[in-house]
Amino acid sequence: MPLLLRPHGRHDPWPWLRYFVAVLKDSYERFAAVTAANRSSGSKQDRVRDYVTNHAAPTFRIADVRAALPGVSDQTIRLALDQLRVAGVVRSDGAGRTATWTRIGGTST
Repeated sequence: MPLLLRPHGRHDPWPWLRYFVAVLKDSYERFAAVTAANRSSGSKQDRVRDYVTNHAAPTFRIADVRAALPGVSDQTIRLALDQLRVAGVVRSDGAGRTATWTRIGGTST
């Protein structure tokens, strides 16, 4: 009997196919979550304000906001942070790349 016809010589593709489909499903779910977050309602400035007031660490840098909100420019981040600073929600400690921002309270505009 040739090797290809023997039952113990057969290859079972189903375990690999189940794994492959599970990986595809997980990747698609992650992709869908990221794209849904990028399409969230509100302007990019609103997204920055929401992140800073509700999700950022008490002390953070612009780089942290940039990493959390891909697709939002540094200029938009700075504009939103300046508005929050004027509103008394955050304060800037330092200047330039090494500047840190600290939440101090208040309400956003």
